[in-house]
Amino acid sequence: MTIYDESGRVLEAPDLSAGWVEQKRRLVASHPATEAVTHLEVMPGTDGLRRLVVDTPARDAWDEYETYGVYHPYTEEELASMNAPTAEQRLDAAEAAILELASMIAAGGE
Repeated sequence: MTIYDESGRVLEAPDLSAGWVEQKRRLVASHPATEAVTHLEVMPGTDGLRRLVVDTPARDAWDEYETYGVYHPYTEEELASMNAPTAEQRLDAAEAAILELASMIAAGGE
């Protein structure tokens, strides 16, 4: 899959820690329907009895698409929110602080 930046230039190795890739699809070509190609063939051992032989089957019209990516750099707000501590990390830090405070109180009381 080819990846482009927001201005349409091809990126070889986008920095996924500084942005994200949006997957998109675009029409490359529209192919028309085709009719079957056939011919008649005389069947051996008959008095001219013929059968229809399909050389190429008919095909419905179809569209051809290409999948590509567009790289979007993270905004400053997105980067800040990604670097912010999670609720679990904040809870762990609070628990450690409480345990440290409790041990300080216990040591001071002796």
